[in-house]
Amino acid sequence: MLTGEEFLPTRRSKVRCFILVLLILIIYLVENINIFDFIHNISLTYILKPILWIGLAFVVWKFPRIRPKGYLRQRKSIYLWALNFAIIYLIINFLGGIIDELGKSPYDHSIKGILINILFVGSMLVGRELTRSYLINSFTKDENYIVFILIAIFMTFTSFSSGQYTKLQNLKDVVQFIAEYLAPTFAENFFAGYLAYLAGPLASSIYMGLIEGFHLFSPILPDLEWITKALIGILCPIIFMVFLQNVYYTSSKQVKKSEVEKESTAGWIVTSLISILVVWFSVGVFPIYPSVIATGSMEPGIKPGDIILVERIVDMEGVNDLKVGDIIQFERDGILISHRIIEINNDQKEGINFITKGDNNSDKDSDPVKLENIRGKIVKTIPKIGWPTLLIKSEDDIKLDEIEF
Repeated sequence: MLTGEEFLPTRRSKVRCFILVLLILIIYLVENINIFDFIHNISLTYILKPILWIGLAFVVWKFPRIRPKGYLRQRKSIYLWALNFAIIYLIINFLGGIIDELGKSPYDHSIKGILINILFVGSMLVGRELTRSYLINSFTKDENYIVFILIAIFMTFTSFSSGQYTKLQNLKDVVQFIAEYLAPTFAENFFAGYLAYLAGPLASSIYMGLIEGFHLFSPILPDLEWITKALIGILCPIIFMVFLQNVYYTSSKQVKKSEVEKESTAGWIVTSLISILVVWFSVGVFPIYPSVIATGSMEPGIKPGDIILVERIVDMEGVNDLKVGDIIQFERDGILISHRIIEINNDQKEGINFITKGDNNSDKDSDPVKLENIRGKIVKTIPKIGWPTLLIKSEDDIKLDEIEF
């Protein structure tokens, strides 16, 4: 039951929590340090690890029971919401995969493979969720976001192997790893912690288990761009938590409906949806997408750090609308170039092609632009706001001397 009373864990409870944290760290070390090289990798992964996680679950089970803090009458409703949120999350991911790319699952879908994966992932899920619930409900009686955050951080950092941290070589790798993996996993763990706080390990297991199960058993998986993965992985758990919090408060009559409305759940959702649309626009989901200019070949009209808005050309109607003087974006050797059309050729053998030139270049581009290389037509320039992107890409993925000036 949620009350305003101060809550302090007992000394014995703290000791038990310390034991659980220590056990998870031991399991993490077993998985990552080299002193266990004498154990065959398959045995370590599919025999020893499940035994360790099942052992952890047994330890939690033997500890005195600590009840979740949500009202008992709301528990079934929270289980259902956890299920719904997991399904919504998977649908959004799959839609993102349709937009970005769908790929074949790397997991073994034979009967033997499925059973092994159920044992491996299932044991880890049970161990982690029982531990998560015990830790959170040992240290909280009211909502305590510091506890939620600390436990989410701990669960997040122990979700990745030490090799994933040590292979980060530069700032770009770190930023991309945080955005693609660390931040979404933290958001997921934070929301799972809130579910465990309200309704215990079963609620968080439903949410996390359905998501993990989909990735293990689906033959087709979304292959998302890292920025799309970051967007969905961070925003979805935040929206879910805000929504569940307000639904729970209203249904349990802890606050008046008018007070919930003042917190403007709708406003949070609208803001999040706008954020999703902005990022999807940035990664090129819509017919018009942004692109950052990295060179000075189109100065003075378009300068490095400017953002151009590019209207996609997807059919011959769009091609036929192009005329001399238009600025087009095209791909050459994996590099996006934005130059002006100075001539249009319609050869019977090679078809339509375009002669282009950068406004700041002394000569035209060496090769004509073929239809299959055209991405779109530049319709608008926004000065300067692309500089942060250029700074993030300061490792120079694209050598400027490979672009025609």
